[in-house]
Amino acid sequence: MMESVVRQMIYPAPPVRVPSPPPPPLVEVGLAASGAAVSAWFLPPSPQVPDAAGAGSNGPAPLVLMLHGNGENLETMRLAGLFEEFRRTGAGVLAIDYPGYGRSAGTPGEAANVAAAEAGWTWLRDHAEGRPLVAVGWSLGAAVAAQVAARHADGVDGVILLSAWDRLDEVARLHFPSWMVSALLSDRYDTAAAVRTVVAPALVVHGDRDDLIPIGLGRKVHAALAGPGEWVEVRGAGHNDLLGRPETWQAIDAFLATRAARSP
Repeated sequence: MMESVVRQMIYPAPPVRVPSPPPPPLVEVGLAASGAAVSAWFLPPSPQVPDAAGAGSNGPAPLVLMLHGNGENLETMRLAGLFEEFRRTGAGVLAIDYPGYGRSAGTPGEAANVAAAEAGWTWLRDHAEGRPLVAVGWSLGAAVAAQVAARHADGVDGVILLSAWDRLDEVARLHFPSWMVSALLSDRYDTAAAVRTVVAPALVVHGDRDDLIPIGLGRKVHAALAGPGEWVEVRGAGHNDLLGRPETWQAIDAFLATRAARSP
């Protein structure tokens, strides 16, 4: 009983209907992980990513695997304008729903969520056509993105981690008694360990007023990066409003443009 309560707190899938098919320009993509259906939407890329001056970059627009937080699904992402924000960057975006979210089958959990994300990564890799690949995640999605990047370190061209934690239990102990965390929390999501094997350039963005995942945990992730890492601290931003801040998207835009410019 207690374990199911904890699981519901970690994975509060929103009761928002995910339409099929999605409204254009989004395209529905059917994936599978461990024999279970994974729902995904794809936003096709622009021919080039615009640079800071408004001109096209030298390389093709990247493809992004976008992994949402624990209280979102594909439709809430769309309603929040996240696909539109990515559209302005020029990047192509594949976003998935975790098992038990939206139209995805199964039950959410660390192994299942990472497997679903890897199915998305494989699809992007198979449709890359020479475009650079970037793993992006917010909150829970940052933890999943880090593991995908670590497992495919030889094929990832960049990583963007937004409101990231170092380990899930570190977050949990800030909000729940230590005995409860030790006894009931089985998922680890060790982001700091994962990024120690990722040598691709990374961008880590965190709000300085985040009271759910304090900024100190994001700094630990940045410090653990094996490759070059950029740290962006968004002043006045909390947890749920980070992706609504222009400073966040300016940093994402610049990072994606740099990835495009450096691609073959």
